[in-house]
Parts: sequence; C-alpha cells; structure tokens
Amino acid sequence: MKAPTPTLRERPLVLDQLAILVRRSLRTSARLPQLLMFSLTMPMAMLVLFSQVFRSVADSPGFPAGVSYIDFLTPAMLAVSTVMAGTNAGVAAALDHTNGLHDRFATLPMSHRLPSVARTVNEGLFTLARGAMLIAAASAFGFRFHGTVLDAAAAVVVLVALATSMSALFGRIGDRLRRPDVVQFAGMMIMMPFMFVSSAFAPLSTMPTWMRTMAALNPVAHASDALRGYVLGTATVADTTEAIAAALALWAVVTIFPSQMSRRRQP
Repeated sequence: MKAPTPTLRERPLVLDQLAILVRRSLRTSARLPQLLMFSLTMPMAMLVLFSQVFRSVADSPGFPAGVSYIDFLTPAMLAVSTVMAGTNAGVAAALDHTNGLHDRFATLPMSHRLPSVARTVNEGLFTLARGAMLIAAASAFGFRFHGTVLDAAAAVVVLVALATSMSALFGRIGDRLRRPDVVQFAGMMIMMPFMFVSSAFAPLSTMPTWMRTMAALNPVAHASDALRGYVLGTATVADTTEAIAAALALWAVVTIFPSQMSRRRQP
C-alpha cells in the first residue's frame, strides 16, 4: 500500500530541514579530526612558511611600494585556505555516497539540493573560523589591518562567496567520483592552479603573460586582490564586484548549468 503524501502542514519547513542537515554536517566534520585539523592548521603552517621563506619577494621591482610581505600574503592566504578546505565538501559528498546516505536522502520529502546547501553552510562557518585563526597567527608576525569596518564586512562577504563556489565545485566532484580517497587526490590537482595561477604569493606583473591571462578567469585571483585591497585600505567597488561575480560565475557553472543539461536530456 502506497504511503499517503504528507500534507503541507505535516512536511517539515525547509529551514528546519536545513538546520538538521547543517547540524549533521558539523557532527560529521567533528568525527573526522584529521581532516578537520588539516583544514584548520595547514593554512597557518603555509602562512608561517611562506611569510618567512618568500619575504624577499617584497624587495622585487614589481612589488607594491610601502607594503610588507605579511600584509600582502595574509589576505591571499584567506582565499587560498578557502580553496584548500573546499575539498572537505567533496569528501563529505563522497562519504554520503559510500555510506548510502545519498540514496536515503533521495527518498525523503525534501529538496535534493538541501544536503549540498548544508555542506556549503558548514564550509562557510569553518571559513570564518579559519579566517580568525589565520589573522591571529599573522598578527604575531606583524600583520596589520589598515582598512575600515566596511572593508572588514566586505571581506567577509567575498570570503563567503568564494567558499560557496568552492563548496559547490568540490561537492560536484564528490558526487561524481564517490570515493573519498580519489576526491582528495583530484582536489589536490584542481587546487594547485587556483592557488598559484593568481596574485596570492607574488604580483601578477612578475608572471608570464599566459599566467596573467588565466588569472583573469580565476576567482581566487580576484578574491585575493579584493581581500588585499580591504587589508591595505585601497579596495574599490570594482574589486568587490569582480570578486563576487567571479565566485558566482564558478558557482553557476558547476551548479545551474549541469542541472539544466540533465533536464534537457530527460525525455
């Protein structure tokens, strides 16, 4: 006998469903301490290493005058750490497939997008926590924020937008590959171009022309430039617009376009 379709009042509200899934996602992250510690501590280790090993970059002709390397590097590390942690969403998606939870979710009376939205919210929360830890660590090496309160608020918006796009990208990869170990390897391969084909560690003016061209399409490059502008107090509306637009464009490419294509293929 077919179960009766729940009425509108019997169905949980979308926000209630999302809250349950977000709590589950946070608990899942807590149960993977190795992955959690990697996503939180690895960016700080890179910050310390890069700020000391590559600080001579500040003496190069193309480096912005009057800017310390720690002030140049820290905002970029905020963006880079968001990319590095994006693999967590992919691993979480793959685990859902491995454990059979993805099929279980498909049988529940809720939108099929909610689990991925919950993973995005989870990554957004961890992005803010990582950002606070990175800034605290950078302050020990002389980092100073030269912007305004509005700059700080805009930086949060840009970081959350970037975290949303990266969570969508790696979540899509996790749904496709469905094996956590393979997702981690693929994530490393995808992560590297995002990190290094950008102005994260050195000015784009010191790089080859082809890298500068590719960086124009890289949301991490735009986020790094915008975040650096907020830190130095030189950001413009165009910087913010470009950073958010680049992140939303990536999100649309991996979220909306595949859904539209799959609908067209259905008879």
